[in-house]
Amino acid sequence: MKFNDNPLTKVLVVSIAIFSIPVLATAELMEQPPLNVLMITGGGWHDYDTQKQILENEIGKRTQIEFTIDHEGGDDAEAKISRHENSDWGSEFDLVLYNMCYSQVDDVEWIERIVDTHVEYQLPAVMLHCGIHNYRSDTMRWFEFAGARSHRHESHRPFTVENMEPGHPVMKHFPRTWRTPDGELYEIAELMIGARPLARAYGVDTDLYHPVAWVYEYEGVRVFNSTLGHHNTTMGHDVNINLVTAGLLWAAGKLEDDGTPAPGYEGEAELGWVSIWDNETLDGWRASENTESFQVEDGKIVVDGPRSHLYYEGPVNSGDFINFEFKTDVYTYPEANSGVFFHTRFQEEGWPQHGYEAQVNATHGDRRKTGSLYAVKDVMDDAPHDDHEWYNYHIIVNGRDITFKVDGEVVMEFTEPEDREGTISLDRGTIALQAHDPNSRIYFRNLKIRTHPD
Repeated sequence: MKFNDNPLTKVLVVSIAIFSIPVLATAELMEQPPLNVLMITGGGWHDYDTQKQILENEIGKRTQIEFTIDHEGGDDAEAKISRHENSDWGSEFDLVLYNMCYSQVDDVEWIERIVDTHVEYQLPAVMLHCGIHNYRSDTMRWFEFAGARSHRHESHRPFTVENMEPGHPVMKHFPRTWRTPDGELYEIAELMIGARPLARAYGVDTDLYHPVAWVYEYEGVRVFNSTLGHHNTTMGHDVNINLVTAGLLWAAGKLEDDGTPAPGYEGEAELGWVSIWDNETLDGWRASENTESFQVEDGKIVVDGPRSHLYYEGPVNSGDFINFEFKTDVYTYPEANSGVFFHTRFQEEGWPQHGYEAQVNATHGDRRKTGSLYAVKDVMDDAPHDDHEWYNYHIIVNGRDITFKVDGEVVMEFTEPEDREGTISLDRGTIALQAHDPNSRIYFRNLKIRTHPD
């Protein structure tokens, strides 16, 4: 291309070049290629046919990722992955996820070659559950690479996982505690120097606490390890999938300090959200008086009957929240009144005496409408939604700040004064849904929560 010597033309060209740089940089940033991840799976004692699908589908919802899956050897714990016969495969991938149990492979040369490939190409790794039990031989190299040594596990039973490092990016949205639906707790005999434990669980058989997740750097290679996931119910649980995704992003260098994916690596589902309702039963919830006011129909909680309150008592923090976000979809009938209580606690009868209420009301006679922090900071007369339509209710508590959103729009903001007294205040506690009166019919669905450091 040839330009004339007109000074104005030169100024225009330079200006376009200068102001195009940030636009192009932004476009390139948002068009980051997905992470190219190799998943190694197979071996004995686990349902890897199902788990590989769980991991591919659920991690794929939370970040931009493409999996290549090597699943070989069926349930043979002595099988070897053919890709590992040489070392030139290390340049093809951004990370390797090991969810396998080739625990009876004792070929030292084989083991050394795999680890050497990770070091040569500075290829990060994620090891899940039996990943740490692989490649037992006369060499300690695999355990040194994993950051820990383990050969045994306790009896099968659920256990409570405790968040040891809520400030670490991997753990920013992990609950303070989480009770696994099923469990096989690995006994950790030794953590390598430099391994940083992120979560632990108490072992009944050993009468000891054992790390269940840690981060580590081996000869410059980042490694994230979690021993959770023997059962599919645990592997596929939102809490576990969020943990694995965050650990994977950390190992790949794509996790921000606030626990979110780096720009360009966000998924369709925000990282950290956990469903607190199973869509089928009221397990994990407890109703007060008039329990019949809460029923489950067609994937929704139907609220219809005399006064009652349904309190969350499930495995996420055991229903004890401080800083959090809560979302649910709500559907109101005409003249219906309800509410979502937070920082509250179970009581057998009456209106909850602890915490605040987020009002639910489009056309009930009470002038306080949806979006009201009930009787504290109210949305009067005009509701931000209509009856006979689903809307999304988003409740955010951060320190002393409370924010309500309806369909993504802020409808109420309140900062609690430091000198506020009484039980109608911020403290800590659970979520409760309200059945207000026999003439109020309300539906709730898609109840989920995301915790933040206390």
